[in-house]
Formats: sequence, C-alpha cells, structure tokens
Amino acid sequence: MFRRLADRVSDAVSSATSSLSSGINSSEDARVSQLAAMGFREAEAMHALRVAGGDLNRATEWLLTHGSQVGSAGNPIATPPDTATATAVATEATSALEDSELQRAIQASLMTEQRTKDRKKQQRQQSAASKNAGLAAASRVTTKVHGPKMDLANTHPKVQMPKRISQHDQEDIIMRCANRVAPYSLSVDTLLRSLKTIQVNPSNRKYHTVDTSSAMFQRSLSAPGVLDFLKAVNFHPNYNNRKVLTLSHFDGAAFYLGISSLEQIQQNSTDYRKDKALRGFQKDVASFLSEKNATEEELSARTKLLSKLPSEPSRGGSQITVEYGVVLNTAANAEAATTPLTKISRGFDHDDTLVDVLHWLGGQATGILAKLETGDWSLVDRNRQGPEDDYHFHKLDLRELRDQTLQRVGCWPSGRLAIVPALTLG
Repeated sequence: MFRRLADRVSDAVSSATSSLSSGINSSEDARVSQLAAMGFREAEAMHALRVAGGDLNRATEWLLTHGSQVGSAGNPIATPPDTATATAVATEATSALEDSELQRAIQASLMTEQRTKDRKKQQRQQSAASKNAGLAAASRVTTKVHGPKMDLANTHPKVQMPKRISQHDQEDIIMRCANRVAPYSLSVDTLLRSLKTIQVNPSNRKYHTVDTSSAMFQRSLSAPGVLDFLKAVNFHPNYNNRKVLTLSHFDGAAFYLGISSLEQIQQNSTDYRKDKALRGFQKDVASFLSEKNATEEELSARTKLLSKLPSEPSRGGSQITVEYGVVLNTAANAEAATTPLTKISRGFDHDDTLVDVLHWLGGQATGILAKLETGDWSLVDRNRQGPEDDYHFHKLDLRELRDQTLQRVGCWPSGRLAIVPALTLG
C-alpha cells in the first residue's frame, strides 16, 4: 500500500512539474485526463472545467450533478462481470481523484516556491542596484563635503587675512570708521554735530532715531562707514523697519570716543580738509555766477574784461576748457555724481597768452578773477600731475606765466584747466 502511495506521489510530482513547465494548456489537459479517468467524457470534462473556471473540484461536482458518467444511459458500457471488477473500478476512480488533488497541491506548492525564488532574485538585483547608487551618492557627498576646500588659507597659507571690523573692540571700530568717513567732510560735520547734541541731551528720545531713507540722511550721511560708525555707538536697526536706526542705550564712553575721533579728523585729515575746501569753493562759485548778484557795476566790469579778449579763431584754433573745481569722491558722493561740475570752453590761438584766459574768466564773474589774483584760488593744468597741495595737479604760476603764450605755457593745443581752492597742508 505504501509502495503504491509512493508511486502515486512520485507520479503526481512528475506530472505537476511537467505541467508547470509546459504552461496553462498542459495543466488543462491534465485536469481533463483526470476527469476522464473518473468515467466522464473528455468533451463533458472540458465543458465542466470551463464552467468551474478551471477548478477541478467544482468541475467534478458539476459533472456528478449534470454530467453522464460512462455506463449511464447516455454513455453505456458493458456491465462488469462480477463484484471484484466493480470494486476495482471504484478504487481506480477514487485513486484518480486522490491523485488529482495531490497533484494540484504539489503544483501549487511548486508554483509558490518558484514565485518566492523569483521575488528574492528580483529583490537581490534591486538591492544591489540601490546599494551601488547609494555608494556613488555617498562618494559624491564625501568628496564635496570632506574634499579639500579651495580658500585663501589653502592656496596662500602665508597670507594673513585682516580681521573683520566686527572682530575689533569698540574703540578700534570707532577710530576705523571715523577714518573711513574722513574724505566726506559733510558727513563728518553732520555726525559730530549729532553726537554732541545727544551727549548734551541723552534722555531726549527724539534724538535717538535716525531714518536712513530720509532726504537729509541721503544728502549728508550716505558716505561709506557712517552706518558702521553709528552701530559702534549703539545705533541698531529697528525690528519693525530696518531702515530706521534706534539708539539702544546711551554709552557715555562710546560717545566720547566718537566725538574725539571726529574732532581729530577735522584737525588732522588731509582728505577732510580737501573736501571741506571744495565744498566752500562750490558755494562761492555759485554765488559769483548767480544772476541775482549781477549788479550793473558787475555787468559793466565783466563787459570791459571781455572786450580785451582777442577774437575767437574760426580756423586753426584750439578749445580751452576750464572746470570750476574737481570731484574727489565720485564713487560714494551721490550729490557730486548727480551734479556735474560747471565748465566753460572757448577757442584760442597758439599765440594767445595766459592773461587772455584770465580776462575770459573775469568776464564770467569778476569775483573769480579776484580770487585767482589774490591766491585764494589756483589755476591748475589737469593734463599734468603735481603735488598734493594742488590736488595732485600742476599749478600755473599766474604772476610768472600771465604774459606767456598758451603754447609756451603748455596749454595749447590741448588745454584742460581747473580752478580749485588753495590748500595749506602741513
């Protein structure tokens, strides 16, 4: 009996394995054969399997209910000669049914095992791909984060970088900012006046706010270093409006340092004195050239000076240009950048003299000629370099050169002159 069962199991396994490898059609043929072995016709077995959706048990039940087995009226067979034969037939049918069920179970187990193997293989493949991608990404991140940083410390290790201004102490910051503001005399004067006002009235809160967007601030305090200077004496941006600076607390020592540094700038800074002199010079020039100050006596004197001029050449002459002042701080001086210097031009011959140029300047305003003759103002040649006292331009000595020709003086055929206030730098 056990040998027979083992043979059936072996046959079922072989059948299930071959069925699994042969595909869906072989599996259906095996079920049809099993039903036929039970005594049903192949056509009825195929129909029953289609009705039962391929399920062998349901197909068997349907055939038992609706089908006609071999030996019935619809499918007659010879009656077995004896009971032993009938018993053998029944036993054979039962064995076929058991074989079918066993084969189905083994086939399902084999299919499950195959799907498990396929899924594990796919997971291994995906895991390998993911692992490789992760390693590549980690390599890129490691190279980017931990790689050599190409900064100045690595490329030029012997170069010593200066500290940021915020890394200095308060006194050093105030002095540095004051020196930075020095070339802008209007900002120095405005800062000094404001600090002194607050120092005298430290509890008056109306002096504790600075609006950096106001026209007054843009005109007077837009120079580089002003904001850092205010921050050093405890002016900080307002949380509600970053353009408004508010004095967080009054520090008498900080204000004393700020006032002292600005006063030192006024007394000792060459850049401050240059800018201060040019500011006053521009006011005087504007006053001299104003039509409101042109009295009848002034107009008569101008006409007399212009009458001494030689006629302007129509051919062969050269233009002489004279500018009123020079601009020192165009990069950050908004007022100077938007208001160009006043300049005049006229044609002269090579044999015209420097005094002719002076008469021409006096014809614009007699006050200009008076300032040049007294030495309060100077006439400089912008095409040639000179000492710092003359704004680094070559100063023309009017007493020695007034009767010299423009070509001899070096102002012809290309003459670019400027009138500047005299400086005494010591």
